[in-house]
Amino acid sequence: MRTERSFARPGRYAGLWLLALWLGAGPLAAQDTVPENVQVEVLVFAYENGGSGSEAAAGSIGDRPYDLYVLGEPPGEGMYRVLPASAQRLAGAAGVLGRSARSRVLLHTGWRQPSRYSRRIRLQNEIRMEGPAPARGLLSGSSPELEGWIELEAGRGLRVQLDLLLGRQAGEQVETFRLNQTRVLGTGELHYFDHPAFGVIVRVDSLDPAS
Repeated sequence: MRTERSFARPGRYAGLWLLALWLGAGPLAAQDTVPENVQVEVLVFAYENGGSGSEAAAGSIGDRPYDLYVLGEPPGEGMYRVLPASAQRLAGAAGVLGRSARSRVLLHTGWRQPSRYSRRIRLQNEIRMEGPAPARGLLSGSSPELEGWIELEAGRGLRVQLDLLLGRQAGEQVETFRLNQTRVLGTGELHYFDHPAFGVIVRVDSLDPAS
């Protein structure tokens, strides 16, 4: 039986995401203080054949919250609405990763929010995987290829917690990979959350007027 897999940080595809950031991230404006309002952008991509040959780690998935906030549609520039493509700042990076034979973009989304009001935002793509997914507690049916959440909390910097599950078809079953990490970010910084099967680029920018 295949279950969730857990990994240490690899360097296998470091050049790929560095190239994506270099070519497509756009200008950055670092800021020391925590702004009142921020724009958050998340780019999730899978490595082709990533995670193969790793040790299975059964039963480590833990509890997952179900009170996740769903971003508003249609896209707009209001708070907690899906960011329109015209406002995305990682579109170039998404293009680089999408054109590479070694990667596939799973999700690219963004939104605006007050920095001091914490919500767990649902992250999920539209692709479904068929079959039992033991690591998710599913004995049959279908499950999202990518699902999870991200939460931004203001304090001494911006604390970002990310918890994502990636499913991959393995015969009649779905094997599951988990990325669960927490970082403290400054606004105007790019952060890469690393996993052998997939990666996540997070960018947070201030929306406050320049002083």
